Amino acid sequence: MAESKFLLIKSITAGMWHEMHHVITQLLAAEILKRIPVVYWGRESLYAVKDRSNAFEQFFLPVSDYNLKDLTSENLSFFPEKWNHSNLSAAVPVQNRNTAPAMEAWTECRADVLVQDTYVDVEQIIPYIPVGHPFYGYNCRDLLHGMINKYIRLRKDVLEGINSFYNKNMNGTPMLAVHIRSSDKAVEVRNLQELNDRYPLEINRFIRENPSIRIFLMTDCIEILEEYKKIYGEILFHTDCKRVPQNGPGVHFQEYPDNMIKGFEIILDTWLAAKCDFFIGNGYSNVSLAISELKDWQKHQIKLLY
Repeated sequence: MAESKFLLIKSITAGMWHEMHHVITQLLAAEILKRIPVVYWGRESLYAVKDRSNAFEQFFLPVSDYNLKDLTSENLSFFPEKWNHSNLSAAVPVQNRNTAPAMEAWTECRADVLVQDTYVDVEQIIPYIPVGHPFYGYNCRDLLHGMINKYIRLRKDVLEGINSFYNKNMNGTPMLAVHIRSSDKAVEVRNLQELNDRYPLEINRFIRENPSIRIFLMTDCIEILEEYKKIYGEILFHTDCKRVPQNGPGVHFQEYPDNMIKGFEIILDTWLAAKCDFFIGNGYSNVSLAISELKDWQKHQIKLLY
């Protein structure tokens, strides 16, 4: 501990795969900065647990041998200066978070603990990957794929839940995973309806090329699910998760009696989709991008719509 430097990755109060892309990007930053990463999702997380334990570790194994408690020594220094040994678990309102400093500032930081609670796009970090790093020269997608394989490990009970559903419902037939967004995504993507209208054409192409295929549908929208059930009938199936009306707020903002269930629902859908043979998704969605990153898809197996 005396000579170690740390990077504490806190929640950004976002949906699961926005959070996870933040984590993965900061894990890369930790490697570049030669800092030991610690991930802590506290009360500010949309997946926070009532006992105030680390919400990240409801789903994933720790990314290092250290935890938040190890960083609460009075002998450690912190950056930004608003942080100290006694408030690391505090929930900071989004509007009060730091503007993420430039990578140059991180490299010059001499504090024992660098705290990151602000999203930074991985493309801003890539230029600082040193020659000789295992992922030097990688494109964005392949880099994220490599970082996920290196650091993101599901808890045993979460993995067992995924495998149980897959073996019961999906094993033995060719599978096409389809991810269709609605609700709050319409605010971010102006042409979302036009994009969504293109799905049947792509799905039908996969069906023509693979007549025995079945469809695993992922959607946050009640109306889209009902529409696709009418179109594709018995070859379509889905998990039993919470959904919202077409123009409603995002599922990740919904109240759940247990936030662990909220997180597990999207993790289940995401990892099941990555087990499928083919995938059609929304190129503007963190979930679809995550599915593209979880697996080494061949070009003919995957279609992201923009």
